[in-house]
Amino acid sequence: MVSRQLIIYFLLCIIAIFMVREFSFNPESFSSSRNSVIFIFPYVLLTFSLFGYELFLKLKYASFRVGTWRKMIICSFIVILAASVLEFVYFSELIHKFSRPPTRVESRIFSYTWLNQYTNTVFVNFYTFLMYASTVTFCTSLITLVKK
Repeated sequence: MVSRQLIIYFLLCIIAIFMVREFSFNPESFSSSRNSVIFIFPYVLLTFSLFGYELFLKLKYASFRVGTWRKMIICSFIVILAASVLEFVYFSELIHKFSRPPTRVESRIFSYTWLNQYTNTVFVNFYTFLMYASTVTFCTSLITLVKK
């Protein structure tokens, strides 16, 4: 079921996540430079989309028993919940480092939008990738199970 193309897209997604992390600034440092990660986001969207589409195709044409589809639905739902909780904790810690969200005057990053050189990793990280892959798996498995 796992193809070379799916593995390549997975590795490209991991590279995209690391690129976003490397080009984002730490909350401890302060920089007046602009958000250079904006130029990486098209690559991130492309790699995530290609991975999701390839995963969808592999699952769509997979031939599992009904019990296996049910287990995949349950496991992917658990992964979605766990990744969501971990993402929320990560987001809360990052916002805590800035004192407040960027919409509040007391925040160190008040003049910035939500998507800035400090908060890029909130939107693109391993937790969001897990949520995305698990959502694709959950939806595809659910649709396949309903059709059977």
